[in-house]
Amino acid sequence: MDTSTLRRVLLVEDDIGDAELVGEYLAVTHAPRHEVVHVVRLEEARQLAIDSGFDVALLDLRLPDAAGIECVRALRASAPSMPLVVLTGLDDEALALDCIAAGAQDYLTKHELHPHALTRTIAHAVARAAEAAARARADDLQARLAAIVDASADAIVGIALDGSVSTWNHGAAAMFGYGADEAIGRPFGEVIRAAPGPDSEHQQHRLEQTRLGRGTGVPEELVRFRRDGSPVTVSIVTSALPNAAGEITQVAVICRDVTEVRRQSDELRRVNQQLLERQRQMRALAARLSAVREQERKLIAREVHDELGQLLTGIKMDLRWVQRRIEAKSASPRALVDRLAETDALVDNTIATVQRISVELRPSALDSLGLVAAVRDEARRFEARSGIATLVEVGAGLPSPPPDVATAMFRILQELMSNVVRHSHARSLRIALREVDDQWRMEVHDDGVGLPVGATTRSDALGLLGMTERAVAIGGRFTIRTGESGGTVAVVIVPMHGTTA
Repeated sequence: MDTSTLRRVLLVEDDIGDAELVGEYLAVTHAPRHEVVHVVRLEEARQLAIDSGFDVALLDLRLPDAAGIECVRALRASAPSMPLVVLTGLDDEALALDCIAAGAQDYLTKHELHPHALTRTIAHAVARAAEAAARARADDLQARLAAIVDASADAIVGIALDGSVSTWNHGAAAMFGYGADEAIGRPFGEVIRAAPGPDSEHQQHRLEQTRLGRGTGVPEELVRFRRDGSPVTVSIVTSALPNAAGEITQVAVICRDVTEVRRQSDELRRVNQQLLERQRQMRALAARLSAVREQERKLIAREVHDELGQLLTGIKMDLRWVQRRIEAKSASPRALVDRLAETDALVDNTIATVQRISVELRPSALDSLGLVAAVRDEARRFEARSGIATLVEVGAGLPSPPPDVATAMFRILQELMSNVVRHSHARSLRIALREVDDQWRMEVHDDGVGLPVGATTRSDALGLLGMTERAVAIGGRFTIRTGESGGTVAVVIVPMHGTTA
């Protein structure tokens, strides 16, 4: 037997003759075929209905253990989804309606019983039950989808063809500040507002295109405004909603708040640009330092060649003169003494030149006497070279910085002095060294023309960048500004704790 066309029937009937008649009527049908299970009592039927999976039940209303509408209610409670046909000898329309209301799919009196009517009634009951089950599933699915939509943090909005809001979930209320009772029925553009002008026109055009079934499902990031006027960046997706006939009856708009995502993205982009700019500056600074180092080598080589070379050549010539005169015994003692005195002077000049070059490379006072002594010595030599009056002020009890800190602060001072000579047109310079809040603080203040506008933000200000990097390398910071009374004020601050000795 083909079980795919077999319909299992539970017959609940206490009259054996009626039960046999029903069995005979169902036996004559061929599509589908029926398998009848007959029970007499309601309790038996309830147990079978729970466990055996029948396609339909035929129920008499006069049973040994129950009667009337209670039979329908009891069997329906045991098998809520099983199709149920009342089969009784009572021809009572009111009772029939009560049975339908209690959950029966149909009502058939025994005096109307014949094969065609019976099979048709069973088929209709099965079809109605299947339709009711499908409708219940659809209603349940729709309810669950509605709950999901309403609980979504995204704004999910339905828009009618006239542009008015037809549905408005909690996410939309939270995002834009309008409750559902305020938003539904109002024009879409009033509750999800775009900026006036092209942005608003674009929103209307996008909505119209979606109504026509064009460009749907493509996200777009736009700025919209909440009820209080504050902006919110949203990713908007619009989709056409057709009915069962395929006609577009509504437009769905889904808005996701991406304000924070956009802010983070913009911040990452800004930081990336800063990193790229810093890389460029570091490359430029490295190139400048290399060029400066090469220039310093060139100057040292020239001084060694020109000055030391000339002095040493003069010493050698004097020594050769003395040697020749002694060998020839042609010079008087007085002439030899005078020439040796000239040679001694040349030696003194050579020593002074060597010392000067050595100090320019690295002042010995910085290593032997510390930062304060090196600054005083550098200030004295700077004043002598430039003619700019230079004053050094040192705070009482200032502790000596570690060597790396002292070197960095001294090199920054040298760079600042060089800038004063080249750019400031200053007549005086004040250098202050003191301890402030457990920090070494060096302040260099000239009375010149001050900083040009935008000098501290220029990407090509490599001298300032180099001084900043020197300060950062020892855990400090470097700032420079135009003084309140004119001139330029540069400050280097380095914490005393956390630096290496």
